[in-house]
Amino acid sequence: MKRAFFMLMILQLVIGSSQAFGDHKKFTKTIFEKNSLYQFIMVDDDLKKNERYVLVNTKKDRPQGGISINDPDKLLFEYTRLAFTSLAMLDREPEDVLFVGLGAGVMPRYFNKYYPDANVDAVEIDPVMVEVAKKFFHFQEKANLKVHTLDGRVYIKRTINKYDMIFLDAYRGENIPFHLTTVEFLRELKGKLKEGGVVASNVLSKPNNKYFWSMIKTYKEEFKSLYLFKGKKSGNFIFVATVNKFQMKRNAFLARASRIQSARGMDINLRRLPWDYESGGFGWNSKILSDDFAPVNLYKHMKIDN
Repeated sequence: MKRAFFMLMILQLVIGSSQAFGDHKKFTKTIFEKNSLYQFIMVDDDLKKNERYVLVNTKKDRPQGGISINDPDKLLFEYTRLAFTSLAMLDREPEDVLFVGLGAGVMPRYFNKYYPDANVDAVEIDPVMVEVAKKFFHFQEKANLKVHTLDGRVYIKRTINKYDMIFLDAYRGENIPFHLTTVEFLRELKGKLKEGGVVASNVLSKPNNKYFWSMIKTYKEEFKSLYLFKGKKSGNFIFVATVNKFQMKRNAFLARASRIQSARGMDINLRRLPWDYESGGFGWNSKILSDDFAPVNLYKHMKIDN
């Protein structure tokens, strides 16, 4: 009797799992998949939401980018909207901007729409990802919007260009390549910024682990100011670092954000205030990440109390 009951329970679990998988497949259509030199890349259409995603290594819960099929100019993900809040921390109109990590090409394409006269460089290590962005996500190169297909750090080291703003979003799956987290890299990055320049970096992490606080400590080692903008729905933080000391005066900052949003006609809300990370115990059990010591994946699983 017990054996029969046990077998019935297993059968129900199998049927339930099959139905869940069937429901997923019912509303999802894979329109592209390919193994590149660096990763497995897949493009899925969500037929229920009418959205399209690019995914790597079959991480269906962590798309590398996406668009609304009916409105491809819309910023679909919260962290992409949050990243542009950093515009309010620049004391001028950006003329030269760099994106490290292309993904679906959504962020450089969005920026180019609202700042059509600015020069934009995007760096992407994977040529297949560039092809995907162009074929499935409406990304197009222009005279002032160029893609450079090589490692982000190699580009930073080689380029003679200097930028008003640099956006870092070079995830592969759920992890930033370790060599793009170190103090040596941030020093090279800082050297490619103009006076008063700004870096905005996407960091996907819970705030109670060594990786998160080590990232903070590493950024604070090189930059005069660091502010963190936290997603309300996602686990993303945007680290915004400035070459010069930036005094965050609440009303002045919000007013500047409103002026930019209104003047450019942007369809996102730039009026966000940063998370006060220093009150959370900055520096506890954290170490500066370096080329000789950057255990990113290990630190993500080492919790910090309080």
